[in-house]
Amino acid sequence: MLRKITVVFVSLFLGVVISGAVLAENSPPSPPSNKGGKEGLDEKYVIVPGKKSNHERGRVKITIFFDFFCPHCHQFDSVVMPLLQREYGDKLKVTAMGFPILYEDSVIPLEAYELAKDEGKGEEMKMAIFDAIYYQRKDGANHDVLFSIAKSVGLDVEKFRKGLTSGIKKKVVLEGKELAKSYGAKSTPTVIIDGNILLKDLSLAGLGSVINNILEKDKK
Repeated sequence: MLRKITVVFVSLFLGVVISGAVLAENSPPSPPSNKGGKEGLDEKYVIVPGKKSNHERGRVKITIFFDFFCPHCHQFDSVVMPLLQREYGDKLKVTAMGFPILYEDSVIPLEAYELAKDEGKGEEMKMAIFDAIYYQRKDGANHDVLFSIAKSVGLDVEKFRKGLTSGIKKKVVLEGKELAKSYGAKSTPTVIIDGNILLKDLSLAGLGSVINNILEKDKK
């Protein structure tokens, strides 16, 4: 049964219409400080206790924990991230990981995504699953739907079918879920920067200001 999906996006994404040029003009925020997870109302981010930075000079690592049935995740993936990648290019390293929390079978399309990643088709699979759910109104947890998507992105359908029906990637997806929870994630999308910065403001302007701050520090 096709899930009832809310496609009205809340104010979380109102900042996405800001251009890349405006991003560059934003004043970088003050350096983040470790407040033991006690964030203020107007903070854009917090340092996660117990997590170490994995920052590489001149490059910002972004980890996105998402659920395919989360409309905000779709909006973030299809609007916010392409604009950030166009603005910063190879200064960003982006990793997407499953965080199945909305439905019991949210894990299924994430297993499909992991199978596609192994074949170098992860991004194509992610976009196609989002497209099937939000534009074609298909059930992204339906195996036949996922087999059809696998074929459309150029995967070996029989190999994909065996992998999905065997549940070989379920452990990987659930490990991603536990990792997200270790950061205190309770909703999707959850965004982590450089291994220990939990973003609270996921607007284009909010993300851009944090990225600018980190890259400016690298120049000093």
